[in-house]
Amino acid sequence: MATGSAWSDPARWEEARRRESCLICQRGEPLDILVESEQTWVTGGTKAPLPGYACVVSKHHVVEPFHLGVSDAAAFWRDAMLAADALDRLLAPVKINYEIHGNTIPHLHLHLFPRFADDPFVGAPIDPRRASFERSADDLRRIREALLVAFGG
Repeated sequence: MATGSAWSDPARWEEARRRESCLICQRGEPLDILVESEQTWVTGGTKAPLPGYACVVSKHHVVEPFHLGVSDAAAFWRDAMLAADALDRLLAPVKINYEIHGNTIPHLHLHLFPRFADDPFVGAPIDPRRASFERSADDLRRIREALLVAFGG
């Protein structure tokens, strides 16, 4: 598995970026799937950096969004915006933060962080080492239902 330090070793980083080395591709899907579309999975587990957190994961093994073809990129962003809109309607956050990294798992995924005036990261970046939340089955059910409505399912 790659870590940020893999960047200092070009051969290690190149190996980590390969489909054959990808944890998501090896499993055939990510963990904690809430909903699925033709192009993406939306995930969210019991433990999360914020209560409304979700992650949109491409079904295509690419590292960067611009590695997708035009129609696949449009579908990825459509799904990301459908998921963000569903979280906004369900939770009424002050703002939603969007983050794409891929330096730990080099497979395209977009983190969605609904932000609130009293969340533990106000005035700072989201750092799951500083705070995390345990979500109940009911919390995840509500998020899944909102996502299903947004995705037309």
